[in-house]
Amino acid sequence: PFQMLLRGANAVGYTNYPDNVVHKFCEQASKSGVDVFRVFDSLNYLENLKLGVDAAGSAGGFVEGTISYTGDVSDPTKGKYDLEYYVNLAKELADMGVHSLAIKDMAGLLTPAASTMLISAIRTELPDMVIHVHTHDTAGTGVASMIAAANAGADVVDAATDAMSGLTSQPSLGA
Repeated sequence: PFQMLLRGANAVGYTNYPDNVVHKFCEQASKSGVDVFRVFDSLNYLENLKLGVDAAGSAGGFVEGTISYTGDVSDPTKGKYDLEYYVNLAKELADMGVHSLAIKDMAGLLTPAASTMLISAIRTELPDMVIHVHTHDTAGTGVASMIAAANAGADVVDAATDAMSGLTSQPSLGA
């Protein structure tokens, strides 16, 4: 399958587009061979996510609703983005009708402990949802975090070949 990253109401740009433009873009992307639409909003704003989910789904795509991860759910002093915040987002995306759920850790902040907590909590609430975890190895804990995610119930974790892995890339397959 061929996958793309869709920024919700921003499509592939950095500004909101009219609904009909996002729908037409997804229709054309699907006709051009895109099978999987990983739909996200950098602020996890549900209205922007909903437009992308609806547009990708209407185009016949497999819709992967995506949560942008930040903070540290394993640190109780970090209250803004706690475990409940992410579990509620996951349930909202499931209610929108996504086919799978992605956790997009764009800054490599997901620690092994947080990975275990987050994936376990989502798996408990959404036992039949496919969970895909994507991280960057910025802190050097990417391999351990992806092993923890898999052990906690993630169905898919992203990694990269050794020569292209590490730091701002994905964790190494050869580690």
